Amino acid sequence: MLRKVLLLLISFCSLLTYGQNQTVRGRVTDESGLALPGVSVMVKSTSRGTTTDIDGNYSIELGQKQTLVFTMLGMTTREVAFNGQSTINVTLRAGSKELEEVVVIGYQTVKKADLTGAVSVFNTSQMKNTIVTGTVGDALSTLPGVNVRTSGAPGSEGKVEIRGTGTLGPSTPLYVVDGIVSGANRDFNFNDIESIQVLKDASAAAIYGSRAGNGVIIITTKQGKEGKMKIDATSRYTSQWLPRYDLTNRDQWVALNDLAFTNANRTPANHFTGNTDWQEEVFKTGIVQDHNLSLSGGTKETRYFISANYQSNSGTTIGSKSERLSLRANTSAQRNFGDKVTLRFGENIVLSDYAVDELNTNPIVDVYRMLPTIPIYNSDNAAKGGYGYGEGSRDVTFGTNPFAKEDFENTTNGNLRIRGNAFSELEVFKSLKYRFNFGFDLSNDRHKYLRKEGYWTYNQPYDPSSLNKNQAQYRGLVFDNTLEYNKKFGKHDISAVIGTSYQTSNYEQIWGTKNDVLITNNQYFDNLDAALSNPKTGNFNDLSKLFSVFGRLNYNYDERYLLSFTMRRDQSSRFSPQYQTGYFPSVSAGWRISKEDFFNVPGIDDLKIRANYGILGTSNIGVWDWVSFITVFPQAVFGVDQSKVTGMTQIKLANNDLKWEKLTQFNAGLDAAMVGNKLTLSVDYFLKETKDVLTPMQIQMATGNNGGNPYVNAATLQNKGMEISATWRSKIGTSLGYNVELNGSYIKNKIKELGYGRKEFTQWNTKSIVGKPIGEWYLIKTDGLFQSAAEVQAHTNSQGKPIQPNAQPGDVKYIDFNDDGQITDADRQHLGSTIPKFQMGGNLGFDYKGFDLQIQMTGAFGFKSFNGPRSGFDRFDDNSNYRADYDPWTPDNPNAKDPRPIYADSRNVRGDQDRWLENGSYLRIRQLALGYNLPKSLLKNTFSNVRLSVNAQNLITFTSYNGLDPEFLNGSIWERSYDSGNFPNPKGITFGAQLSF
Repeated sequence: MLRKVLLLLISFCSLLTYGQNQTVRGRVTDESGLALPGVSVMVKSTSRGTTTDIDGNYSIELGQKQTLVFTMLGMTTREVAFNGQSTINVTLRAGSKELEEVVVIGYQTVKKADLTGAVSVFNTSQMKNTIVTGTVGDALSTLPGVNVRTSGAPGSEGKVEIRGTGTLGPSTPLYVVDGIVSGANRDFNFNDIESIQVLKDASAAAIYGSRAGNGVIIITTKQGKEGKMKIDATSRYTSQWLPRYDLTNRDQWVALNDLAFTNANRTPANHFTGNTDWQEEVFKTGIVQDHNLSLSGGTKETRYFISANYQSNSGTTIGSKSERLSLRANTSAQRNFGDKVTLRFGENIVLSDYAVDELNTNPIVDVYRMLPTIPIYNSDNAAKGGYGYGEGSRDVTFGTNPFAKEDFENTTNGNLRIRGNAFSELEVFKSLKYRFNFGFDLSNDRHKYLRKEGYWTYNQPYDPSSLNKNQAQYRGLVFDNTLEYNKKFGKHDISAVIGTSYQTSNYEQIWGTKNDVLITNNQYFDNLDAALSNPKTGNFNDLSKLFSVFGRLNYNYDERYLLSFTMRRDQSSRFSPQYQTGYFPSVSAGWRISKEDFFNVPGIDDLKIRANYGILGTSNIGVWDWVSFITVFPQAVFGVDQSKVTGMTQIKLANNDLKWEKLTQFNAGLDAAMVGNKLTLSVDYFLKETKDVLTPMQIQMATGNNGGNPYVNAATLQNKGMEISATWRSKIGTSLGYNVELNGSYIKNKIKELGYGRKEFTQWNTKSIVGKPIGEWYLIKTDGLFQSAAEVQAHTNSQGKPIQPNAQPGDVKYIDFNDDGQITDADRQHLGSTIPKFQMGGNLGFDYKGFDLQIQMTGAFGFKSFNGPRSGFDRFDDNSNYRADYDPWTPDNPNAKDPRPIYADSRNVRGDQDRWLENGSYLRIRQLALGYNLPKSLLKNTFSNVRLSVNAQNLITFTSYNGLDPEFLNGSIWERSYDSGNFPNPKGITFGAQLSF
């Protein structure tokens, strides 16, 4: 009997042991035996997991007959069944990082290997050694087909354009943050971002329908992961400075100015006694700081991530600075009700406070418009504020003294914003998932402008002191409901999503202004009650709503044949009821040829071809542009007592037939992985056409229209091009790893129609003509300098008429393009494009025993830039500073490069000539960064990682352009490569430190 009891007890203990989890340890290495840190080790079909440490070691608990899944980007996933062994060592072989990546495509995720659309993935680690101060899009300049132009002023935001100009209005892409349509501008903390995907074609972006015409940028923020609390502290400090013009000093300027007066048969001016280097005084070393702290962790049921960030920018010129504080918190929790039902919920909340002291002048222009003879301060102007500026009896210039203007004007903007989302999910049978996502964006904007009494330029009229204050509130709400289905049936893999989205936007602004602001102790009050006269107020409210129904169906057969269909229906309040609704479909297909049995090409590991076609939309108009408004401005006097009566009138005509801009796009491409997945390659061809482009239409004022040009659907624009990107990842020996990422894009823009019979549109020195790209340069060509009077007389048209009879030796020779015997605006001819034909981006990375080196580069080629500041230096008809290397023609210097200077004479400095049109092409090293991760042996158990880095930005640029920065930002699509003294991107050096606990 005792023997039976013991046998039963042993059997029971065996069963108990079998049902308990056991601890398994092991090491993960690559094919060469090197340890792989950061490998995800998960128990299949559960949320239990861990990651390997710096030496590739891991430890995890699991039960009998469970399976461990080992995954790492760039390596092939491996599964190992547990059968009671205490140690499981695993070797992972190299795979294709790009193919294994999971890409967010809007309401769903998909492996990049299964993509049928054009999606670029931005590796956020490219920015780990620098500070992003503008929009998230400002960092994406290395992606193919994405054109980014930025400015270096504090608070500035860049211009991002995806696959060319497809609209005449704003071309800003749609930003989607954690599934919610939102902004990602200067108040967004880049350190919080986990991944960024750019949807470039109609197939990828059609799920966002009417708002996706300019492309979509999807941002996923960081989430907590299972494990004990992880603490990351990062601090970066950047020293920045601006490039400088090569301008004359006082003595050089006086000599050239006297020569200009002499050539004009005038007595040289009575010069000021000052000796001012305006660049030295106005430009300064700017300091940018970025400090970030994050806490994250969780269990298999709950996760959390909390971060705090402080960023400040002191500016590289006088008069501007910015400051930002942001806090983010997200948590999520889940509970399993058996094996069939899982409930999840969570939230993501961000609080940001951004403030900027705006520039009131353009210091980039002021430093050459002000003369080196003029002092910053002038006691002769004490009654007008005490600053120096041009004067009629001495050196005349209408340049602005930037110190005076920044003193007498003060503009500040601030923004307190709360945004985020809350969601709940119910997953049933591991295949059907319902998700409700509520997004919110609440903002309080504040603006203050104070005008003090004082003068900053010559002949300036008196302005009384004034104070303007502006308060605005924005409330945006999004309600998304989606139902997602994922199921495999043998070789058939189906994933689908259907849903609805309802979005409301409410923006209200109220403002007030008054003059004659009170002063105490030389300080102006900043309350409107402290201003005495001329009160004015205003208020408006913008409301818009968008309701959408959408769906997508993806089909995958045996990982070989891929099909996808998307449809979205949008209904927008921005259009009249008969045009509110739009339908935006897309269809795509892919074929992974490498999965076919007949495919056996040595060196090619994976090959996929794909194609798609779809329709997107944009609504680049205001919320009320289809509505006729009545204003209460007119007043009239009536009756015996001559009383004043306020009337009402419509001053702007409206077009209630406005409808969506429709963008159709075809895309064909291929993706390949070769040479043991070391080389990945993607090639895309696209053709997109936007019809019914919304544009203001000028009409005669005789119609009664006096409130701006009404919008019409008129133009048709086309963009076509190619994109290619290649990545090589490998190792030399066992310690040196490297990667080379290069991409290039070609784009051709064309205006197919301007509408209403228009054939061209002129904007300053550019023309936009049907059949040609937007904004082509049309200027008068020059042919050197006249060297003699005989040469002047010999410069005739085909009928022998002298073209420039009043010219003299040393003057500019212009080409009479239309052969009418005179130089006029009609002699402008096509001289180049404002749009780059080719763009490139690249990243080179090396890592060796804790050290890593990063080189990031961008370039644009095949366009011309007009050097506006240089045309200002070379002007002698109105005083400015001059180029230090200005080489004036004189009888003793007949081989001079530059024409003779003539004061108050525009013959040689007309602004529509080609002397200042330059090759705008450039190749820039945006980042050159060196980092070092301290060895694990030195960190012991205190830190998990300590990293130090130094990064040089924009120090090296290869270009023939003579301006401060070939990558300047001009927001106009008509003259985007006109440098009007735009704020350049600064050069800088960033020092960084990261501590992880």
